[in-house]
Amino acid sequence: MSSLNSNKPFNNDVSEKQFNGYFVPAHNAKVIKAGIKNGTAPFLPDQTGKIDAKAIYNGNTGFCLNAKDLLPLQVENGDKSNVVVTFKTVNAAGTQVKEGEKGFFYNYVKDKETNTIGTSQFFFPEQTANPEAVAKAVEEKVKKNGERKLDKTIEITSAEPEEYLGAYIAACKSGATVTASPKVAKAFIEKFTEVLNNQLSKPADRKEGVDKYSELMFKVDTKANAINQKLYAEVKQEHQQKQEQGKKKEQGIERS
Repeated sequence: MSSLNSNKPFNNDVSEKQFNGYFVPAHNAKVIKAGIKNGTAPFLPDQTGKIDAKAIYNGNTGFCLNAKDLLPLQVENGDKSNVVVTFKTVNAAGTQVKEGEKGFFYNYVKDKETNTIGTSQFFFPEQTANPEAVAKAVEEKVKKNGERKLDKTIEITSAEPEEYLGAYIAACKSGATVTASPKVAKAFIEKFTEVLNNQLSKPADRKEGVDKYSELMFKVDTKANAINQKLYAEVKQEHQQKQEQGKKKEQGIERS
């Protein structure tokens, strides 16, 4: 297995124990914890309860990133482009990553049979020599698979991290509006910080019964998908009802 210091920094094979089990999740937990402390965490509401949920899209697929990568990227990169790409995509766009730019490391399952975990890097177009070419190369995929604007409002009423973040990620992925009271957000911070601190602890010192970062993020994405499925079903039903009402009105006019 290779490490981050190898001569192939964009596609390293690492064991789950070595990498997925600690380094990347621990780094992400540290980034998010710092974001909560300095007030840059995007999943927290303003004084009115409004949360500014913004997606960051994977340029390779066009879809919004999942929670494990989306949250730390939002905290770490602020108002940069809402698209990230891999080194392969940068090359395909005929450009290169600018010297000195650092990518965002993420894990993925490279081989399901052997459970080999690979690690790669995401870059924002602004980190390349030709941002316009990179953005154009992924534009169609993002429009087709990612960009959504659901006319719904999600109110977060639970301080449980799975529920709170599930609603937030659902809004990021669907374009729905999301709100939470400062009181709920404060209680959420306490519970979520416990998860982050547990991830940052040495394995021998971790509390039993507290999710690891990766475990919680999986639950969050599952919850987000369930929320969006329900919301889209509601929108579809509302649309059908409006169509039926329109037909009835037309029939009534014809009869009169």
